[in-house]
Amino acid sequence: MILTLPMRIRPLPQSAVQSLRCVLLLLAFVLSGKSAWAFDAPAFQGDVLDEAGILSAADQDALQQRIRALRDNSGIWAAVYVARSLQQDVIENAAVTTFAKWKLGQAGKDNGLLVMIVPSERKMRIEVGYGLEGFITDAFSKRVIDEIYKPAFREKRFADGLLQGFDAMAKMAGGEPMANAPEALPALPPQPEIDWSIAPRNFALTFGLNLLPGFWFLGALLYGRSKGRRASESLWQSVRVPFIFGGFLGVFFGIFLALFGAAFASEAPEVVLILALVNAVFASFIVIPYGIKARQFMSDAGFRRYLAQARLLRIRKRSKKARKIFGVMFDPSDVSVSQGGTRRESSSSSSSFGSSSSSSSSGGGSSGGGGASGSW
Repeated sequence: MILTLPMRIRPLPQSAVQSLRCVLLLLAFVLSGKSAWAFDAPAFQGDVLDEAGILSAADQDALQQRIRALRDNSGIWAAVYVARSLQQDVIENAAVTTFAKWKLGQAGKDNGLLVMIVPSERKMRIEVGYGLEGFITDAFSKRVIDEIYKPAFREKRFADGLLQGFDAMAKMAGGEPMANAPEALPALPPQPEIDWSIAPRNFALTFGLNLLPGFWFLGALLYGRSKGRRASESLWQSVRVPFIFGGFLGVFFGIFLALFGAAFASEAPEVVLILALVNAVFASFIVIPYGIKARQFMSDAGFRRYLAQARLLRIRKRSKKARKIFGVMFDPSDVSVSQGGTRRESSSSSSSFGSSSSSSSSGGGSSGGGGASGSW
């Protein structure tokens, strides 16, 4: 006869489910959303705005005259923005945000153009409206940056570089290509530059999020101690596993998310999201069990259950001789823990595994004087 044992699958406590949900939502928010670090563009204050103070008054006047000539002769509504910093954002997003807030260009023509420079981070960007992309192409903008802006800016000749760039744009708008333009070289889209400035932020956030379960469990233990609920182990022995395992995951995934986040943040964000999900799966091995353990120190009922289970484990580790000395006459292998407490398995028949003439009690066992009793 085949022995079939009933299996009872205990659902996760509601507190553990909610805590796991909060950790996953926070991780997804940090890695996939950038609203916390979105660039705050200033209001439009004229064709030239120099927050960094790299342009003299004469330079700004010359640039404004060149921009007005470009607008009147070529139909390009340009503006120059020299920002103090990127505010922990990327140059592409900062330029798009500024372009939209300044509403550059004419309505219906989309003929606006923004040249954004961030000297403190050595970044620059030419943002072009849709109406100008027919002749101010991505390849042409890349050439202006590489052949005009970079050499001039490295020598701190910012005004000269900007003026030469506007001259090249005016010639391109009039049908005259840039000097020394390669004839047989096809126009290729510009290769994105890797922004390594976000790598330390990604590493710090990933490392901190992986340590959250450890701090969460530590807080539960400290709260329990304040209420007189103390674990049998020392404080460090209780929290060392989530801290060590969480620290390992934080360093491991922090390095990958820092590198891949900087390299694929704009081109392939799904790579970063996949790494974040894998990290969340491994982190669940800490969150779920220690979320259940944390609940034991957050309430009196949970702490009583913890003491009963700990006592039962200690009894099971004793030898039969020790159990007899301490007055525990039952075999702990016959004791199982259920929702109702401890219970004694049926042992009425002599040889048949399938017969069960006697019923087992639930809700308060009397197993030789050493078992846990009560309901929770």
